[in-house]
Amino acid sequence: MANQRKSSNRLRRPREEAREARNQLYREHILQAAERVFAERGFESAKLQEISTLAGLSMGTIYSIFASKDELFLALLEERGQQLRDLAREVAAAPGSAREALERLIEAYIDYFVAHPTFLTMHLKLGHSWVLAPAAEGEGQVQIWQQIHDSQTDIFRRGIAEGAFVEDDPEFFAKLFSAMDQVVLAQWAARGMKAGRDELIVRLRSAAGRAFYR
Repeated sequence: MANQRKSSNRLRRPREEAREARNQLYREHILQAAERVFAERGFESAKLQEISTLAGLSMGTIYSIFASKDELFLALLEERGQQLRDLAREVAAAPGSAREALERLIEAYIDYFVAHPTFLTMHLKLGHSWVLAPAAEGEGQVQIWQQIHDSQTDIFRRGIAEGAFVEDDPEFFAKLFSAMDQVVLAQWAARGMKAGRDELIVRLRSAAGRAFYR
């Protein structure tokens, strides 16, 4: 009997791993489709049926992974937010001066949104300021927002101590930088996303230089 249970457990484990891998693949397909639909339609007008059709998955599969449109939307915001948080943390922790870190952060943010234009469009349609905590999205998203701003604040705090940046509240500078980033990217989106990556980097660098550098 014990040997039968062990054999059953050995068989169950590969099946569970295969199911988890399949569900993870489905989840990625759903999130990618949802991002496009939310970008095109906005959250209120988007329908799960549209996401299901675009993802090529049944409504049953959608509901087996996400209980509602709200849950799907929050999962998408959190996944993309975590990616941005990890970028900010990596840049802030890398060796080099604070000014170099800010230059790298500008490139990282621009590169990310150029690579994820539908997420940018979806996010801009929310109409929320990137300076203020996203209270409407839930605790997880608020924590991610705070972690991103903590990394930015750390860069400005170091830059002020190094004498590279003008003296002011580093938390204020972190929020001002987020506002600049949002304005540059929102203008890019409003103009049909025609400007290239390098042009956007130069624009954000120029704004940051005028505001922060000695």
